[in-house]
Amino acid sequence: MTERPVILVVEDDQVLGGAIEQRLKLEGFEPVWARDVRSALVAMRRRSPAFILCDIRLPDGSGEDCYRQAQSFLGTTPIMFVTAFGEVEQAVRLVKAGADDYLTKPYDVDELVVRIRDRLRGRGAVAGPVEVEPPSDAMAVLARQLQRAAGSRLPVLIVGETGVGKEVAARRLHEESPWSEEPFVAVNCGAIPKELLESQFFGHQRGAFTGAAQTHIGHFEEARGGTLFLDEIGELDARLQTALLRVLQDGRFRAVGAAQDSAFRGRIVAATNADLDAMRRDGRFRDDLYFRLSVLSFAIPPLRERVDEILPLALRLLEQAGGSTPGGFTDEARLAMLGHDWPGNIRELRNRIERARLMAEQDLLGPADLFPEMRLSELPRPNLTRARLDADADQIAKALVQTNGNLGEAAKLLGISRTTLWKRRSAS
Repeated sequence: MTERPVILVVEDDQVLGGAIEQRLKLEGFEPVWARDVRSALVAMRRRSPAFILCDIRLPDGSGEDCYRQAQSFLGTTPIMFVTAFGEVEQAVRLVKAGADDYLTKPYDVDELVVRIRDRLRGRGAVAGPVEVEPPSDAMAVLARQLQRAAGSRLPVLIVGETGVGKEVAARRLHEESPWSEEPFVAVNCGAIPKELLESQFFGHQRGAFTGAAQTHIGHFEEARGGTLFLDEIGELDARLQTALLRVLQDGRFRAVGAAQDSAFRGRIVAATNADLDAMRRDGRFRDDLYFRLSVLSFAIPPLRERVDEILPLALRLLEQAGGSTPGGFTDEARLAMLGHDWPGNIRELRNRIERARLMAEQDLLGPADLFPEMRLSELPRPNLTRARLDADADQIAKALVQTNGNLGEAAKLLGISRTTLWKRRSAS
């Protein structure tokens, strides 16, 4: 089955958000609906969307706030902003800073769907893990540790912040193991709906439940004698934690609707950016599963603690991004990269470079190419309330000129009541 493109809709209006969600489902997309900036950023961390539709005005901030904070997740993901009357100036500023497009409310949903399809057309598959040689001492030590652990079937737990390269480490374990010719199956535990977890992990027999029209092979059977990589293990449902523990203890699992168990010969490698020890103490993660997984545990340091890797990584990633231009970085861009905190780690570095390479107009990438939010900071940030009032006053004045000062006719022309026109005129 072809995977449906994930569309992140950031919209606090319940009616509009629900309508867009339903329409996108009918169009064959997989919409993820976030009501505010915080939940939008959480959604981006959990699963990379193919397209983002973001309202300018949100309960806990603005579209600009979301854009600034999302730079470590965006990469080349198209982002389109939705503006109300009077907010167009801010939307234009965002587009100049690197956003892809904007729509003005009220807008035609048919037009929205067309724009989404146009933006997605020709986009390649999501880039895989970043493979680089470890130039720092810390990563060289980690590489040696992974090499020594590669020959064991013991479960492995890899911890580290989002984007540090946990999947890269898991793949290295697999590739240096005696069973490297067997499958490497990567699963994001946070991206599977709870009602499908058992079926996805263990498989199901035909007729096992309503809608099970054919037998489905689960992740454990798919991995066979290779490696099953469970990313974001901290988000695994409590019921599946128990089932996973059983597989780790006796190497057996049972497909949904099956009459007997099957054997799992492979290795489980888990990864998380959560504090599993704290989750265990709070009762959100099973003690026995935690201790079973952490027999072999490796911590990957964040990129801000590996400053000597930043520029070599950046050059390697720019080379991987392809294309004839740009051909490198300005000295100012190099200094900016070294001074950045990199909360999104290597993933953020790759995303910024890919986006900059796509949007840059010159041969060498400058700091504003890599950090488009700098363009927003360099421009004056108008007071949005004042901007809306000024825009209202301008449109009211034009309507009054067209109607020779007739308030009733001007209100009708603007599509508002006479009382509303009077209030907005007075507020201005």
